[in-house]
Amino acid sequence: MPDHDGKGTDFHLPAPSALPFATAIGVMLILGGLVPDARLWRLALVSIGITVTTIFGAQWLRGAIAEYNDLPE
Repeated sequence: MPDHDGKGTDFHLPAPSALPFATAIGVMLILGGLVPDARLWRLALVSIGITVTTIFGAQWLRGAIAEYNDLPE
């Protein structure tokens, strides 16, 4: 993207990743399991959702921090 003085500036875009999508699936499972119902399988749905969200969310965050630390000053 050129500035007013004609010099180009570099900007950073993150690499494509499926981790945000997987984290959103985990949140969806948690919220789906919180719907009031008398069935016990809802507890399993919440447990799976918490596990998926924790694992993929931590990987996403770790990758974002590593990518941020690699940026030039």
